[in-house]
Amino acid sequence: MKNEKLLREGSVWQLLLKLSLPVILIMMVTVLYNMADVFFIGRSGDRYQLAAISLAGPVFTTISAFNTLIGFGGCTACSIALGEGRNDLVKKYSAFVVYASLALGFVLMVLILSGMRVLIALLGTNEETAAYTAEYLRILALGAPFMILGGGLGNTIRADGDVKNAMLASLSGTVLNIILDPLFISVFRWGCRGAALATVIGNIVSLVLLLRAMREKNAFSLSIKEFTLRREISLRVLGLGLPMAASTLLMSFSSAISNRLTVSYGNVAVAARSVAGKSAMLIPMIVMGLCMGVQPAISFVYGCRDRARLRKIVFGVGAVCVGVAALMSAVFFLFREQFVAAFSSDAEIISLGKTMMLGTLLAVPVEGVYHMCSTFLQATGKVSFATLTSLMQKGLVFLPVLLLMEKLFGLDGIIFSNAVTTLISTGIALLLCRSWSRQMLSTAKG
Repeated sequence: MKNEKLLREGSVWQLLLKLSLPVILIMMVTVLYNMADVFFIGRSGDRYQLAAISLAGPVFTTISAFNTLIGFGGCTACSIALGEGRNDLVKKYSAFVVYASLALGFVLMVLILSGMRVLIALLGTNEETAAYTAEYLRILALGAPFMILGGGLGNTIRADGDVKNAMLASLSGTVLNIILDPLFISVFRWGCRGAALATVIGNIVSLVLLLRAMREKNAFSLSIKEFTLRREISLRVLGLGLPMAASTLLMSFSSAISNRLTVSYGNVAVAARSVAGKSAMLIPMIVMGLCMGVQPAISFVYGCRDRARLRKIVFGVGAVCVGVAALMSAVFFLFREQFVAAFSSDAEIISLGKTMMLGTLLAVPVEGVYHMCSTFLQATGKVSFATLTSLMQKGLVFLPVLLLMEKLFGLDGIIFSNAVTTLISTGIALLLCRSWSRQMLSTAKG
């Protein structure tokens, strides 16, 4: 395997530079994907279409949850198998990723299109935003099979430590999306429909590049002959992908609830939440990129049963996550008005968006610890703890905190509920990691 020496012997800084840095670039590209639609719709001055994109966000997140379920599970399963020297399993796992992703994509497409009327009602749309939201979602649904397969392959291809192809594919799709957005939105005046179309086309281009890269790798397989639904293959991939996917899916549900609560404070509040969220999402994405990048190394070392190196990687990367998040949070806090104003010239949106961005930034440094805990548990195959950890911040803790704080403090409660949730969730995650570490240590001694 080309990157075996790096995974087995590389220092923390080498792992961060060679594994995490490309993933961070991919995550930043993902941020650009999300920002592009909001930026060009926001600059048009149409607050209803801007609100519609925010309201459609949970569906976009649901699509991401499915490619995460398959992709993260495939990446972790393949990395552990490579560490154990089981190349035969790697081919089975990668083939399962391909065909399970396609199947899930088509099922989700049918569900969204057939249930559109009920869906837009559940998302909290009103008379001004319903038509725009439905318009955006129809095109997004048609692209779901391509988006889920692309996301699944983009994650799985990182299993052997080679993130270059995933980065190039993601970057190519994003560049095309950013080029098409102003053309479709501003020139052709397609609004939300143009934003969705640009996103889908960008994802299709990324998928084509990933398929070509996967075909050139001997360790992986795209062959239908390698595909199997045997429990030891399918449940292994789905089980390892479940923590992150469940978190993403619950985040979609929680976002829909939060949107419905925010709608009661007016469309300006919804639009401001969308702008502030896009402006401040860069830091958490970079922290996630740091953790996701070293995930193959953690899984590989775990498969090799090198507990000392495992501890060194986890603690080293965790410290870097906290430092980077703290520094970037300070910068974003100082320039939060400029960041929000870049997406909208509406004075009401800018004023409210500044406060909403502050609520997002408060607990971001602590979130670095949370993501490292979640990555450690998932990468080492502790599915039960990893699932619980992933679900806390996005639902199990967040929803009660959100509903209680909204009842007590109104819109301010919604704005600062995420920070309170992060603090509580991180404390519980640390306790779970400590428990699992002790179990691994006792097993190793036994």
